[in-house]
Amino acid sequence: MKLSTVVFILSTFILLECWITNAHLAIWTKSMFGQDRGNVNSNRAAQPLQDMRFDQWWWHGDMNDPPDEGEVFNLPANGKADLEISSNKAFTSLGTARPGLKPNPRDSPNPWLNENGWGNMHARQRQDVAGCALGIAYKSDPRQVKPEDFVIFSVVHDCPARQLQEFKIPDLPACPNNKCMCAWFWIHESSGGTDQMYMTPFVCTVTGKPSNRQIGKPHPPVKCDMDRSKCVKGAKAPMYWKNLEGNNMFEPGHFAPTYSSKYGYEDGAQNDIFV
Repeated sequence: MKLSTVVFILSTFILLECWITNAHLAIWTKSMFGQDRGNVNSNRAAQPLQDMRFDQWWWHGDMNDPPDEGEVFNLPANGKADLEISSNKAFTSLGTARPGLKPNPRDSPNPWLNENGWGNMHARQRQDVAGCALGIAYKSDPRQVKPEDFVIFSVVHDCPARQLQEFKIPDLPACPNNKCMCAWFWIHESSGGTDQMYMTPFVCTVTGKPSNRQIGKPHPPVKCDMDRSKCVKGAKAPMYWKNLEGNNMFEPGHFAPTYSSKYGYEDGAQNDIFV
């Protein structure tokens, strides 16, 4: 057997092992920061953010690795958008090596912990999957964006569970200069892994027929599963947690806040974000 063939088989095996066992995830798109273009087997964007200084975790530390000029992710107002979720670039359409996207990337595992070699990317049982979210900041210059500028506009309660995830988009207004900054956010249940938060920033714009509605000032959510009257009404901020600086959530370890109804995030488009 040729050495090159052996190397390919071993590298594919290693990738599969990483996929099955690695709970670290990111979204992958040509408009993302931190593509790590020189590495087709990159997992840099999927590295978790915990116990870091603000300058280390903000923008996932990838401000200096922007997308190519002109790359932008379209958010159709009142529509839907798909994003790929993976632990490694090789398991996405950005990768150049096998295995890439699986045949039915929109499917979640059935049964939940299946044995098809892919698993469900993260958790061993459905109740460990706590939700992920998209946030938008109405600034065209990423260096001008502050944590409080982001507002969560779409949530999927049973995310991450699919390679290709659909997000519902509310009636968003247009972006300045046809460019906004977006980010994917995720904090898994403490029972589903260690205490970590995730953030993947990317360039985005609102397409279709943007509205003239004004988005309200976002506020951090509070846990309200036992008393719905405590839920934060209106626009909600992303949850920044478990770092040394810049947190807006202060739950102790092993009690992770989540993008779920427990914290007032409804499933789907967040239609309550407007003034």
